[in-house]
Amino acid sequence: KQVNSMKNSRRTFIKSSAALVTTFILPSCNANKQQFWKQLTIFIIALLLILLAREYFSHQLIENEIESYQVHTLLSIGANIILIFVSVFFIKKNGLTKIAGIKETKLKKWHLLIFPLIYLVSLNAFTMDDVNTDILLPNILFLLIYSISIGFAEELSIRGFLQSHLINRLKKTKKNSILSVFVSALFFGLIHLIKFDKGIYGELSQVGFATFIGVMFGVLLVITKRIYPLIIIHAIIDFVAKLDATGLPIKEKISESMSVENAVFITLLTLPCLLYAIFLINKHELVEQVE
Repeated sequence: KQVNSMKNSRRTFIKSSAALVTTFILPSCNANKQQFWKQLTIFIIALLLILLAREYFSHQLIENEIESYQVHTLLSIGANIILIFVSVFFIKKNGLTKIAGIKETKLKKWHLLIFPLIYLVSLNAFTMDDVNTDILLPNILFLLIYSISIGFAEELSIRGFLQSHLINRLKKTKKNSILSVFVSALFFGLIHLIKFDKGIYGELSQVGFATFIGVMFGVLLVITKRIYPLIIIHAIIDFVAKLDATGLPIKEKISESMSVENAVFITLLTLPCLLYAIFLINKHELVEQVE
């Protein structure tokens, strides 16, 4: 009788547990999954709308023969500011401030940030055209503000929200952290196609090097646990990269179609960023950084 009673008790417990899982836990998991995809979809749509609106208004300005560097730069700054606010809103709404490295964390392994800063700044300086100081100096403040805005906008949107949102949803394993970094970096590369002003080979090259740099920055965020140093580095890199085009009318800034050789060359120049990211992935236990 005692044995039968114990069996009945176990069956009752199992049935009760199953009912509990079916009633509360599974719906909760499904609700969390739906919320994840809902937030991700809304954010991506908002990001794309901001970028497409920027390109639309820039095109309208050109059609109306408004080619001023300052006007078009202010348009880009405005779009970046909107993207910053949208990104911060989604980061806070989804409880990602810690994973995104905005607060509640301290900078770790800061020395790992030295390579991307020195290498990418040097690379941009090496590939830079001649700088016309006569038009650069009156527009230097516009370039500075633009560079800071792009640093905040791209890091907060791609690494701050998108990558952190993926990491937060997936099980916190090293494999899933790497997957989150690569997916967000590839998306970062693909959105550079929106302008499409460098020809097919130039655009493919841009997707490639933006993805390589995105992977490196994504890994560095997971390891160093702070996004602000990446924002600063990103701003410095963009500042140097755009020195030679500062002050030029917008039509003069639009580059000619890139040849296959140049596209491959530029992509290879940024390949060390991907290799550095792979080195960091192999050396560090990424999962410990996001828990």
